[in-house]
Amino acid sequence: MRYVKRYRDTQGVERLYFRKAGHPRNGEALISPWPDEPEGSALEAEVRDILGPEGPKAKPSNLAGATRAYELGADFTGLSATTQYEYRLLLKEFDATLGGLPIAAFTPAFILELRDAWATKGHRAANLRLQLLKNVLNPQMIARDLPDPFSRIKQVRRPRDLAEPHPIWSEAVVTIVIEAAIAAKKYGLARAVAIGRYTGARRGDIVRLTHTARADGQITFMSHKRRVPIDMPEDAKLTRWLTKTPASQPLSKWQSHMQRKTKVTRMPPATLVYNISNLPYSEDGLGQELAKLVAKLHEDGRLDSKAYDLHGLRHTFGVEAALAGCTDARGAALMGHGSPNSFAVYRRQADRKRMSGEGAALISALREKRQNGPGTGSV
Repeated sequence: MRYVKRYRDTQGVERLYFRKAGHPRNGEALISPWPDEPEGSALEAEVRDILGPEGPKAKPSNLAGATRAYELGADFTGLSATTQYEYRLLLKEFDATLGGLPIAAFTPAFILELRDAWATKGHRAANLRLQLLKNVLNPQMIARDLPDPFSRIKQVRRPRDLAEPHPIWSEAVVTIVIEAAIAAKKYGLARAVAIGRYTGARRGDIVRLTHTARADGQITFMSHKRRVPIDMPEDAKLTRWLTKTPASQPLSKWQSHMQRKTKVTRMPPATLVYNISNLPYSEDGLGQELAKLVAKLHEDGRLDSKAYDLHGLRHTFGVEAALAGCTDARGAALMGHGSPNSFAVYRRQADRKRMSGEGAALISALREKRQNGPGTGSV
């Protein structure tokens, strides 16, 4: 029976004891010959009569208990492995600094103080901690029928003078970077930039895409982070760049010599993206390789910034989709979001860009009308 263990006492008599969280460890023992009893047997009923009914689980009394309950709950276990890793680091920070505080101590005023203290680490660090603290405390507030202490707490705004962390790539920048990668014979890197730009795939998906992802003019794969299926037509520009780059890294003179000498033929990479050793990139390796190339191009004066990165490619694709008129649901399907709400950030930026363009067009039309009309005058 589950939770029932057997042991021999000092007299050599076999006994049973029940061991489970919330019950005394030194509970009442039973003398038993321990036969192989099936489920629902008389022995199981006897043990249940002695132990009594299982009481309700105690609610966590402090934040440390709440973090453990959150980590074992469905909200946490449903997250991707990368998000869980990042959250666990912050949960350990919560335990070390706030773990002993009771749940009732987290009033709106105290949470506001925490937010302001976290803001010294940066707006993203503060907002991430604020959201995670809300995730941890929300089930406890519901269990105690308490009001939401976060309802009046706003997130930390991004500083106005802070540069865009993931700038949008223009078509000219995309062309420069891809052609530079091809010139350096880093064909896998060139492919990665093209795939990121014309599919909006995350870095983790780019390094995992296999040749089978391309079939019948479609790009099909399962989003690694959210486990969302993605199936979209292959962009003609992506097809052109993939055609211009080989499916595997060509062998160097030394590699060709060793292959002839050992008579061991290297297997081609299974992934669309590969490094100069003809092996799949790691996520960090791909990001670092692109950062080095972009920094070199910026140093040579060919790029206006060295901040162009892989997430900027995804951001570019998302804004382009929003400018094309994609709804939040369509954009989420294209980009592998778990919820349509995640696409709203791209739509808001696209709306500002679209309205700015429309406003400039209206001004140009008005000036042209005044210039060509019978009565001209100053604005």
